[in-house]
Amino acid sequence: MAGLQVLEDQYGAKGLAVAGFYSDNFGKQGGSDEQIRGVTDKYGVQHDQYVVAPVVGDDARPLFAWLLKQPNPGPREGELAPSWNFFKWLIDRDGKLVGAFDMRTYPGKDPASNEWQSSPLVQAIEAQL
Repeated sequence: MAGLQVLEDQYGAKGLAVAGFYSDNFGKQGGSDEQIRGVTDKYGVQHDQYVVAPVVGDDARPLFAWLLKQPNPGPREGELAPSWNFFKWLIDRDGKLVGAFDMRTYPGKDPASNEWQSSPLVQAIEAQL
């Protein structure tokens, strides 16, 4: 099962919702709805998934245009624009951007592991819940 799905399984009852957005901004990563469903089924992904949409540039969807204009809350330094897939933004219950994590920040798949416990993403989520 994919690590982001494990996050939602672990913290969903406390209010965390994971949403996956597919984009061709980083090469042909999208595909048809059937292809995307095949990948999510293969990895046990059940959290919300959305159609292929631009996430950067002049044609970025409104959500991403808004995200990219926010002050950078860290821990990632520099621009908030993703440079590759699996970029993660953490938005609090009040709709404020409180974290930005690139593809290298991964929680792992086991909440009992040291990788999970030391993950900056997991720590940021727990601070919000």
